[in-house]
Amino acid sequence: MARPCPIGMRARIVMAAIGVLILTGVLVRLAGRDGANRRSGAPALESRADPGIGANAAMPSNAAVPTAGTGPAAGTNGFASLSRESGDGHWLARLFDESGETPPLPPEVIEQWLAAGRTNAADLLALRQAGAGEDYLRLALAYFPDDPRVLVSASGLSDGPEAKRERLDRLKAAAPDNALADYLSARDHFQQGRLEEAIADLAAANGKARFDDYVLDAMLTTEELYLQAGRSAAEAKALGTATAHLPHLAQLKGLAQDVAALQTRYLEAGDPAAAEQLARYGLRLGEQLTVGEGSHTLIGQLVGTAVERIVLMPLDPDRAYEFLPGTVNEYVVQLDQRRAAARENGRVFDRWLETATEAEVTSYFDRFKVYGESEAMNWVRQRQGQP
Repeated sequence: MARPCPIGMRARIVMAAIGVLILTGVLVRLAGRDGANRRSGAPALESRADPGIGANAAMPSNAAVPTAGTGPAAGTNGFASLSRESGDGHWLARLFDESGETPPLPPEVIEQWLAAGRTNAADLLALRQAGAGEDYLRLALAYFPDDPRVLVSASGLSDGPEAKRERLDRLKAAAPDNALADYLSARDHFQQGRLEEAIADLAAANGKARFDDYVLDAMLTTEELYLQAGRSAAEAKALGTATAHLPHLAQLKGLAQDVAALQTRYLEAGDPAAAEQLARYGLRLGEQLTVGEGSHTLIGQLVGTAVERIVLMPLDPDRAYEFLPGTVNEYVVQLDQRRAAARENGRVFDRWLETATEAEVTSYFDRFKVYGESEAMNWVRQRQGQP
């Protein structure tokens, strides 16, 4: 996974004259990618460099800014099921409102974020992740149409097959070495009945070592947003992770189901070699999520295990294939054991979190960033004297 650049490396946006006026007046909703209306007379912003983005490094100051959202968007990921049963005196209780949800960002926090020059692609995605509304994703699409982070985030949008296909083609062009782009493209081809194109994407993904979902970068930027909003370090780290959007995971599980259906068709047609090749492609995808670059989160590992299980189900359960360490049944037993261990780690974490101090939680998330969620959870188990 690509490491985000430190805050100090970000070039600063300088507001010209009385640039804070960008945040005053009427804020209008975006209607879509081309709905970013212009307001005349607003001061210009100086572009800042953002590695990997190119010239489109900052949203223009005269861009229409969406109104603040009313709560977190659907499809967010909890790093584990954050406890909502803690007493009012525990720091964890401060993460949620009376309904048990993460409270929306106040409008003044959004204004402060933008006024501080936080208007590049990652900054807009952080607002969306923190519950300011999907319009911030659409604003990012309008001004950073070729940023792979934005395109992966937009992969879950339901705005028609043509728009989705166009974004996926841009994602493949923007991140040609990233296997995730090919996997998401393959899923779309399967859904639209384009089997040859889907198989070609699977073959392309199979030959690529890199798999970047940009999730860690998003977590870190959203953590900065919560810090600016006045949250403590532990609260900001927890919220920056718990609100992460992972739209690709459901699509990758769906891709595995598409692969399994095609495997069954090949087997019924008397072509076991084609079914086995698809199994190899599916196992490679699962490997990326369980032990590869996509394994940073526990939920990603669980999806990877599910993917492997799904693509093995059409095969002979008692046969030992050359791409498996033993028979299908034996390997499935190992997958089930790994899934059970991951879920137990989640339960251990939940129990620990209810009594953990803010200092301990800060240490946990520092380990999460560097080593991944599973290793951070192993640290928790060690502190509790568990093997």
